[in-house]
Amino acid sequence: MKKGYILRRTKGQSIYLSPFQNTATSATWSTEEEIVWHASTVLNTKEKDDILFTLYKHIDRGVDRWIQDARYLPRLLLCALAFLVTYFFFSLAVRDPIPMVDELLIAGFVAFLLGMFLSSRDKKSDLAMKKRLEIKQNASRADFVVLEGLESYEKYLDDMAFIDTIELADRLVLSGSGELAELVVKDEHTLSHQDEIARLLFEFIRINDKRLYYWYEKVLQVRLTQKRDISLSARLLKLSIDQHLDLPVLALMIAISKQ
Repeated sequence: MKKGYILRRTKGQSIYLSPFQNTATSATWSTEEEIVWHASTVLNTKEKDDILFTLYKHIDRGVDRWIQDARYLPRLLLCALAFLVTYFFFSLAVRDPIPMVDELLIAGFVAFLLGMFLSSRDKKSDLAMKKRLEIKQNASRADFVVLEGLESYEKYLDDMAFIDTIELADRLVLSGSGELAELVVKDEHTLSHQDEIARLLFEFIRINDKRLYYWYEKVLQVRLTQKRDISLSARLLKLSIDQHLDLPVLALMIAISKQ
């Protein structure tokens, strides 16, 4: 069974944690595996449509990755052959004052163009199309289940969003007057989902917001050493004001890592 989760936010866009977000696992995707989406309350029509759009987008990316990996060796051999043929043709047929340089550039360009063409053709192949449609049809049959404990994650995000930005940045790096709040999940059923939620959330950040993950590692290092960093707090504040960093999500990541 593949599980997905939606974390709604009062401030900011909802977070859709899709089981298909990691294209590196696309070779293992099954066309028959059950898919279940969890939300804190019943989903409305727009949210269901957004979920399906997210799934389809990730499936397209994943199938592209799968077919690229599957056809990698034949594509590599054809490009290498094209490089050699082009190189020797221009070496023998065209004389120039600078031997090798022009031939290498032309041969490399031809191999690159052929690689792009083959890659595009593979993505549109019958095999890729069939795989894409089968997984999408299965995804369209996903079940939607209420998981009340997700409200704890959503409340945490909202609470962090309503804290003064300066104070939140200080709390993250231990330079504020208060400590970062703990994430408390009381629903027993949700406790069994904690590891999967954490895995998908961190995977989501690594894939979609590398900058946020970078600063998460910086903040985590400060908290592990228990040495406050005022300059880091100022940097987080500046990034947040410029809307380059989502501090509430960063706070949630830190809270999850403490569990």
